[in-house]
Amino acid sequence: EQHIFHLFTRKSNSMSKDCSSPASNFEHRKPPPVLATSVSTAQMGTLPIASIQIPRPVVDFDSSTSLDLASKLAGDVLVACTVTFGVSPFLTVIDKAIVQKAAGTHNVLQSSVESIVNMARNPGSYLRSPMFIMMWGVYASTYCTANCLKTIMEHQDHKKSQDERASNDVGTFGVFVATTGVNSATSMVKDKFYARHFGSSTAALKVPKATYCLWGLRDCMVIGSSFILPDIFSSILSENTDMDKAAALKVSQLACPLAAQFVATPVQLLALDIYNRPLRNLSLGGVITERLRFQRNNFASIVGARISRIFPAYGIGGIGNTYLRDKWRDQLLRKKWS
Repeated sequence: EQHIFHLFTRKSNSMSKDCSSPASNFEHRKPPPVLATSVSTAQMGTLPIASIQIPRPVVDFDSSTSLDLASKLAGDVLVACTVTFGVSPFLTVIDKAIVQKAAGTHNVLQSSVESIVNMARNPGSYLRSPMFIMMWGVYASTYCTANCLKTIMEHQDHKKSQDERASNDVGTFGVFVATTGVNSATSMVKDKFYARHFGSSTAALKVPKATYCLWGLRDCMVIGSSFILPDIFSSILSENTDMDKAAALKVSQLACPLAAQFVATPVQLLALDIYNRPLRNLSLGGVITERLRFQRNNFASIVGARISRIFPAYGIGGIGNTYLRDKWRDQLLRKKWS
């Protein structure tokens, strides 16, 4: 019995030294990437309390998943209205100049100077005018729609696997269709007002259906090149060049809308020409000849005006929208985790 007692005492002392020694095997091993509840009771009985490390919860600071949906949607609307309010005055000048140039009453420079002088003389009247309110409404609603739908998609994508996120073409197409629908509907109301107030005095009283269809086609080109193509093109740039994703996105947001104007301008010119000059008394060949002549005579000046218009509307506006959305989410994250 004495021999058994000595063996038991020696074993107990050995276990105490192992547990208290700073060079124990447990302390030298990295803690396993498991929850504390996965440590068995037998293991806890042989480990000192100081060496049991409970893993801290991993906090996901991704702005697309860590904030509530309502806060981000509120920011999307606020950012959209702020950015478009800043660029709308310039857009009204260019749109009015394009309509008056197509009608043959002013050239682009003459119309632009006249509009800027009137804005400077009566800024309050200008901000209350339908010309400004309609323009602001078009782009505020367009940016609000695109921002909010992208945010909702982010929340839905967070619940999906990585493969499902990468192949979410249906969601992207849905954003394109909804944004184009909102932009086209509001743009047609605005374009009708501009055409009637600043167009030719001999123009048709009723806007032809062909003009509406061409305006819709133009809007599809503009929205696609402003909200869909930049994401696709920036991915290609970042993968095939030394650009990081942020720089590639900025370049894409400037380049894609500008390049699209070389295709959208003839569509816009044809829509205005059909409205201003129905040409009902000419044969089909004569109508085609007149339309092509009009395109040739006005393409250079109108494409230049549209590029200068799209640059602030979707180039600078797009960059500002992305920047302010990111800042808004950063502030919400700091407030939540501070």
